[in-house]
Amino acid sequence: MQSYSERPDPSLLLAPKISQMLEQRHTHEARATLAELAMPEIVDLLVAIEPQHRAIAFRLLAREMAADAFTELPAQIQQRLMDELTNEQLAQLFNEMDPDDRAELFDEMPGQLVTQLLAMMRPEERRSTRAILGYPADSVGRLMTPEFLALKPDWTIQQGLDHIRQHGRDAETVDILYVVDKHGRLLDDIRIRELLLTDLATKIESLMDNSAVWLDAHDDREAAVRVMDRYDISVLPVVDRDHVLVGIVTFDDIADVAEEETTEDIHKGAAVAPLEMSYGETSASALFRKRIPWLLVLVFINLGSSSVIEFFEETLQSMIALAFFIPLLIDTGGNTGSQSATIMVRAIATGDLELKQWLRTVGKELSVGITLGVAMGVAGGMLGLIRSGWELGLIVGLSMVCIVITTNLVGASLPFILSKLHIDPAVASSPLITSIADITGLIIYFMFANWLIGSLPTGTALDEVTAAVDTTLSCVPCWLTMT
Repeated sequence: MQSYSERPDPSLLLAPKISQMLEQRHTHEARATLAELAMPEIVDLLVAIEPQHRAIAFRLLAREMAADAFTELPAQIQQRLMDELTNEQLAQLFNEMDPDDRAELFDEMPGQLVTQLLAMMRPEERRSTRAILGYPADSVGRLMTPEFLALKPDWTIQQGLDHIRQHGRDAETVDILYVVDKHGRLLDDIRIRELLLTDLATKIESLMDNSAVWLDAHDDREAAVRVMDRYDISVLPVVDRDHVLVGIVTFDDIADVAEEETTEDIHKGAAVAPLEMSYGETSASALFRKRIPWLLVLVFINLGSSSVIEFFEETLQSMIALAFFIPLLIDTGGNTGSQSATIMVRAIATGDLELKQWLRTVGKELSVGITLGVAMGVAGGMLGLIRSGWELGLIVGLSMVCIVITTNLVGASLPFILSKLHIDPAVASSPLITSIADITGLIIYFMFANWLIGSLPTGTALDEVTAAVDTTLSCVPCWLTMT
């Protein structure tokens, strides 16, 4: 028997077959075939099927199945289906969705259409959706679903099980149950296995240990990722400012958030504005718009490197061999700073480091930078010695030590500075750090060269270098505002 990973995707094989059934108007046969598919296979089939048959196939799905499938479809296909469904059909579709999925889709729709759909929905669904939409866009409240089971502490186990049988079908999960007081305030959580293994006459309060982990509905959604990871639980209760239980967030929602946040950090770290859709759904023109502003800013920042080389032209002319080591030194500085920044950004993102720990962290990175600098300085000095004698070897070696220490400190400090300014520290990754390291490395290199070969520029030249660096650094705020 083949494993699921080895089996061909049935949805891709069935797409032409379903299209043929619909072409021949064998709708009953098509409905029966669709009903046998798992949800991921239905989603893949709706993506693969001929566009002219997609809406018909979608209408053949059972209501709950159609609602679940719709939330998993790419945004472009969702939009096409919405264009082909009537407002009544859309209202029926949204009535069957989980409230959190419904609210997420409403966020992307025109306000007028949302108002029309809300007016046509069932009152209880309308209330739950409006409640979720009332929370900030990136808050835990937008992720939660109000479909949970709550028990009272003075109930017996028998009463609790009866309540589960009566209302459990409408709940998001019955694995974990919540105990609330008469005002709806969260008291504790209980696993259903505890109820099943306890005498039916026992009071529910006897199972409570007051160890429930919860989230505030106004917390940032990244907090849900951290808490769920830390406590290794798949469901978290959500309370309002009065500690009233208003919903729950589940692992599947948190996994989506974690993926989105990681993708956003990767994009920012590569100097790309985060994509609103998947790469496959993003047009070439949108990709151009996401990338070109950052590249233009980098051009102006990197002009600082050219300015430094220009102002130290005399130094280069006095020892042409210096040019041979420019790429080596600035690339090493950029790589060192990027390593340090990446480690810091990830540690801050996962909660491993807090802003109050910045001083200790910078001290730790200083010792690391010194060790790395000495090791790289010895290697660089040996190369310079082999290339052009002891004088160049000394210049390269000392420059390498100072460049590595400096860029390592910059890479470690910048994420903390950006976090303090409420800017995503992911911005401090490779492109920005590399650009700063290039300029810093060139200045250090040529200063050591001037000092050792006795061709220090005049005061005017030094003033010009300082002006060039100031001009370059003035571009950094432009970079930050783009994030």
